Amino acid sequence: MRILQVVGYKNSGKTTLTSQLINYFTNKGLKVASLKHHGHGGKPKLADGTDSEKHRASGSLLAGVDGGGVFQLTMSTDSISFDQLVAFYQVLSVDLLVVEGYKSLDFDKIIMIKEEKDLSLLEQVSNVQAVITSIPIEENNLAHPIFYNSDRQKFFEWMESFILS
Repeated sequence: MRILQVVGYKNSGKTTLTSQLINYFTNKGLKVASLKHHGHGGKPKLADGTDSEKHRASGSLLAGVDGGGVFQLTMSTDSISFDQLVAFYQVLSVDLLVVEGYKSLDFDKIIMIKEEKDLSLLEQVSNVQAVITSIPIEENNLAHPIFYNSDRQKFFEWMESFILS
């Protein structure tokens, strides 16, 4: 199972991109699942309109959200590690697990940059594969490709070769 993280600060477009990735690779025939870290404190909401519901509606085989000690499948996560959560997805023979959040983990990452102050994230996380941004970034300083929000098609073409290679 391939794991891809989408990270960024609040309201940077993580959920939108995650949903688009789920939809894109589901349409390519992959079994795609998602796991969202609930970074807002407390337990995740279990209602319509939540981010994990958006993931499910986009085609995710298994849509989960973890935060505040609760994994949204009514399974308590008080004593479950991230690796154990991933193992849960592996049981379903998932091809691609798209993880939204969990910045400190070391999987392949796509970073969302919305504002100049978000650039500090590039120095805080590991295993960055690409950046999607709304602002101009000096490309000479980065070792990974930069894509602009205005040209998602270019990003998805790159992403397909990255995931399917």
